[in-house]
Amino acid sequence: MSVDPPVGRRWPEHEYEVGREKVREYAAAIGADAAIHREHDAARELGYPAVVAPPTFAAVYVAVPLASVMFDPAVGVYDPEVGLAGYRLVLRTQDWEWHEPVCSGDRIVTVASLEDAGERDGSQFRVFGTESRNASGELVCRGRYEGVVPGARRQGSDPSLPKGSDPVATHGEPIEPLRVTPDRYAPVRYAGASGDFTPFHLDADLARALGLPGVILHGLYTYAQLARAIVGAYGGDPRVLRRLSGRFRRPAVPERELVAAAWVTGEDGGEVTLSGEVSQDGEAVIAGAVATVRPK
Repeated sequence: MSVDPPVGRRWPEHEYEVGREKVREYAAAIGADAAIHREHDAARELGYPAVVAPPTFAAVYVAVPLASVMFDPAVGVYDPEVGLAGYRLVLRTQDWEWHEPVCSGDRIVTVASLEDAGERDGSQFRVFGTESRNASGELVCRGRYEGVVPGARRQGSDPSLPKGSDPVATHGEPIEPLRVTPDRYAPVRYAGASGDFTPFHLDADLARALGLPGVILHGLYTYAQLARAIVGAYGGDPRVLRRLSGRFRRPAVPERELVAAAWVTGEDGGEVTLSGEVSQDGEAVIAGAVATVRPK
């Protein structure tokens, strides 16, 4: 399927109304067990109007508008004639910048766009953007996502990004690492909570047919563990995390420990910068992560 992707195009906005039970479901799926994600009274003690969502709840309210771009045949990564078999985009980088917190009862309006498209090392790449605002028009979250449609690979090459493109993590003062061993049903719970039912997260036979070791964890599940580690190190209030970006290096699987680790690399004007990663079996699952924190 040959297309000329409409770079710069914005798709129609989508409104998502946040419910307390969905926040609870999502928080449980990623292991965020703080009472502020479950009980209104606990959230109000910290100044929130209602139960507050973890930062990575953005995966829920951007899901439909982002899919509207990714599954638009004009973008060139989905072929409606062959259905899901024509959906071959692999997410490689993720960058979220948070502003206003999201609470139960909020109405979040998101606009998604195609920011860039082209070919690199024999693979097609696409860069998507999202901008989400609440009912008052305040910016809630801005996202950027780069994915590739893998093409022919040269031996030893990585088609997703140029060599040397990962940020270099200078190890400084470490925060307490978060260690999580997701059970075999973690992908099922996360699929239900996030709305991402991509088959290789749920069907082991299909996953193996695609060359995977079996069912794999959602990339944004592992990303959420790094966010949890950072928020937890700074008191547990999700407002402290202002930005988190990272590159997905390889899939992770259930029933083996994930380690989310980060190190302070700088402080400036009340903001703290950290570098981090998520690893499994000693290999990076998310690498080159960079976070910005504003401690309370």
